[in-house]
Amino acid sequence: MPYSHLNQPLVVANVHSLVTDILANTISFNETMDKLNGLYDPFMNHINTELFYSQPALAFLSSTQAIVGDTYPKNVIWDHDKTKCFIKMLSCYKNDIERERITFSYQESQNQKQLEDYVHNLTNHYSRLLFIRIDLKYAKETSHHVSIEGFDCHMRKFRELISNKKTCFEYLQGNAWALEQGGIEGGLHCHLLLIYDGSQKQRDRYLAREVGEKWKMMTGGLGEYYSYHDAETKQQYEQYGKLGIGMIHRDNPREVENAVTSALYLTKPSKHEQQLKLWVPNMRTFGRGIYRTPKRRGLSPIAK
Repeated sequence: MPYSHLNQPLVVANVHSLVTDILANTISFNETMDKLNGLYDPFMNHINTELFYSQPALAFLSSTQAIVGDTYPKNVIWDHDKTKCFIKMLSCYKNDIERERITFSYQESQNQKQLEDYVHNLTNHYSRLLFIRIDLKYAKETSHHVSIEGFDCHMRKFRELISNKKTCFEYLQGNAWALEQGGIEGGLHCHLLLIYDGSQKQRDRYLAREVGEKWKMMTGGLGEYYSYHDAETKQQYEQYGKLGIGMIHRDNPREVENAVTSALYLTKPSKHEQQLKLWVPNMRTFGRGIYRTPKRRGLSPIAK
C-alpha cells in the first residue's frame, strides 16, 4: 500500500491504528513490517513539535527512535529484527495508551450528561423545535489538502457563523458539535446538531442542505457533508420508531426521547476509535450552546 500521498492527519491515523492493532494482536508480523516500512518516513516528515499526539502515536515515535536513533528516515529499512524489537518495545506503553482511552471515555460520559440536560431543557421550554443533524467532513479526493491546523481554523470560523445566528442559522435556539477522526481512513469530521425555533423554521431537509452548502463554501470547496434529512433516511428511522430529527413536539414523549437519543450520538464513550489522533494546543473537540441566557424568553433572571 503506498503511503506517500497521505497527509498529516491520515499518516498519524494510520500509525495510531497500527500501534493499537499490534497491542490487540490483530495484525500479522509481516503486515506490521510492511506498514512500518510504509509509514515511518512520512510520519517522521510530518512530525510537528507544536502539535499534540495520541498516546499510540507517541508510543510509535518513542519506540522507533529508540531503535533507529538519528538515522535519516528515508534510509531506514524495517527488517525482521528491527520489527521484532519495535513490537516488543510497544508493550512498555500499553498502560499509557489504556489510561488515555479511559480518560477519553470518562470525558465523553461527562459531555453526554451535559448534552442530555441541555436538550431536555430546550425541549421542555419550547412547544416545538426543529432538530437538524448533519456531518461536516472533507471530500476524499481533496482531504490530503487539509491539515489539523486547517480543520481547526475551518471549525472556528464555522462556529462563529453559528453564533452570529444569521442566514441559515437564524432562529437557532440550540446547538452542539463534536470533532472526530476516523481510523485507517483518518477522515476529520464534525457531527453537528442544530436546534431551531419550530414556530419559525419547518423545512428541515432544505435547511440541512443550506447548512451543508455553507460549509462547502466556507472551506473553499474542500468540504462536503452528509445530511440525515433525505426522505429515505428519515423513513427508515420512522419505520423503527426512532426518528429523532425534524420537528419535535414537547407534548410527544416519543419524539422527545428519540431527539435526545439522536443528540447523544455526538458523545458516545465507546467511540474511542473515533478520537482525534493529533490536535493543536487548546483545540476543543466538543461544545454546546448555553441554555440559560438573558435572551431566552420565559426564564427567571440570572442571579448575579
